[in-house]
Amino acid sequence: MLSKLLPTPSDFPRDQVSTLRQNIMMHLLDGSFYVLGMSLVSMQTILPIFVKELGGSPVSIGSVQVLWWIGQNIPGIAVAHSLRKRTQFMGPMAFWGLMHRIMLLVCGIAAFFLIGRISSEFAVPLFLFMIFLIPMIGGFSGLPWFQVFTKTVPVKLRGRLMGIRQLLGSAAGAVGGTIVSFILYAVSFPLNFALLFFLAFIMTMISFNFLVRVKETPSLRDEQDEQKKNILSDAWKIIATNKNFRNFLIADAFALMSLAASSFYSVYAVEKFNLPPSYAGTFTAIVMITNVAANIIFGIVADTYGHKTSMLVLSISSACAALFAVISTNILMYGFVFFFLACAVQIQAISRQAFIAEMCRENDRPMYIGIMNTVTAPTVFIGIVFGLMVPSIGYPAIFVITSLLAVNSFMILYKFIAEPRK
Repeated sequence: MLSKLLPTPSDFPRDQVSTLRQNIMMHLLDGSFYVLGMSLVSMQTILPIFVKELGGSPVSIGSVQVLWWIGQNIPGIAVAHSLRKRTQFMGPMAFWGLMHRIMLLVCGIAAFFLIGRISSEFAVPLFLFMIFLIPMIGGFSGLPWFQVFTKTVPVKLRGRLMGIRQLLGSAAGAVGGTIVSFILYAVSFPLNFALLFFLAFIMTMISFNFLVRVKETPSLRDEQDEQKKNILSDAWKIIATNKNFRNFLIADAFALMSLAASSFYSVYAVEKFNLPPSYAGTFTAIVMITNVAANIIFGIVADTYGHKTSMLVLSISSACAALFAVISTNILMYGFVFFFLACAVQIQAISRQAFIAEMCRENDRPMYIGIMNTVTAPTVFIGIVFGLMVPSIGYPAIFVITSLLAVNSFMILYKFIAEPRK
């Protein structure tokens, strides 16, 4: 079955087929358990409710998305520079990947022992800081992981493999959403959230066991890269000379800004329809169930029609999520918010970096991705601006602004960015 979904390319070296098949299996198992684990502490549906329960303001709630994205992308250029002379990337990927998972354990321990013993004035910034550290430490492993992934998976299989691994994790996460609802309902605060952090740690450690079993072969050194010392001038040269990449950075910035309000969706639903916090588990289940279909569909779309097509759908989905948050008159209709949000987030996971990987040589991938992450990540600070604006203009107005940002991203992608495969 797996060989039919992810067939070995006909031009792939026959003596390396067995290694390829093993690597594909390890990538699938790693990704599946990782997606399941992180769904238990979802940045879109769980953590905003957690911050609200801590006593956080709209600004604090809006900071969740901002801190997560900034933390994830801050290491970009620095990590890209450190990887330029490496021919293998498993070492930094494994070390920082492990530290990333340990931070989930630290959050669980802190929630268990500190909440209720310190005031909300200290608890909210403390946990926002730890929420920032989880993706920031993970960001140091992100680029090495992507290098290992692109080295060990042929280009024609990457979209489908990313889709299937997300699908398997999402299928398990759909069940996990039910577990989340039960834990948040049956276990008192803050033990319920501490338990979610502990379970996330266990699931992601299982994923780590498979991650370190991927077999990586050394890359060839590029002698020209050995002579490149000034990373800032190199980055500027890439931005100045590669028009397609430059236009993508602009479109990506608008897409990120359109997703910056996603922290408010679950909180707004709880307030608008007077729901208990345990509904965060239901929202997570909707996201995970959507992911099951979205990952297969958009993985195939990316491999067949290119990642540009998928990125166009991302912008449409982000706009639809915001609009449904405004027009929904009941909780069933509001479920479409999380349906479209899930589509946008999963397409981003499948196609955002893969699109960039097709714009450049293998040795340049860390630099290109590092530039993208470093340049566009600060745009999500608009989430804090949204939080400051909520008391005066309300959530619906924020969501309308968000939809317009998504439309801008779509127009730039459609008109000014060429498909690299052509």
